[in-house]
Amino acid sequence: MKLIHWFESRLAQTPSPWTVGEVRIYPGYLLTHREDAPEDSRLRNLSGWEAFLDLVRFDAAGRFRPLRGAPGLQKGWRRGPLSIAELFSDLRVLYPGAVALLVAWEGKRLVPTPFPDTARRQTGLYEVTQRLPREDLPALVEQICVRGCLRHPLWHLPASQPDKQERLTLLCPEACHYFLHQARSRAAVKTAA
Repeated sequence: MKLIHWFESRLAQTPSPWTVGEVRIYPGYLLTHREDAPEDSRLRNLSGWEAFLDLVRFDAAGRFRPLRGAPGLQKGWRRGPLSIAELFSDLRVLYPGAVALLVAWEGKRLVPTPFPDTARRQTGLYEVTQRLPREDLPALVEQICVRGCLRHPLWHLPASQPDKQERLTLLCPEACHYFLHQARSRAAVKTAA
């Protein structure tokens, strides 16, 4: 089954409106920020692709959003109604890989990679992450992943199950480059001390 068909079927099985990260999808595939009401006449209509890309790329203060899973998506907009293909494309831009990861997870084919395995693969500049003390990992995950990202870190909490019914959860099966960079900095400080 193609991802787009799986996604359409998944939406049909889940009560609407649907929440994915910081967006809410209403029947007819109308997309808004999750804190906006779609009937609010003050919302700006994003009909063009360039306006949508700008929304995804920059936060409300105009700063570049390098991590698509980070909170801070602009509010005050609506997009749609969309076709399922347009909605799927929009979500691929908003949260790359989100639908594919959800398909794999729900099909029990997604195997998270624990941080020690990811750290062992690092060489060069990031090799120091192998020396990050285990006791430092929970605080780093809390700071970067829990407070700074919308994705559910399966690699740190393998027993934790995302809530399938409440929303379409953004999943993170392995520590990202941003996390590795922060872990490298923390490990380097610990090693130097």
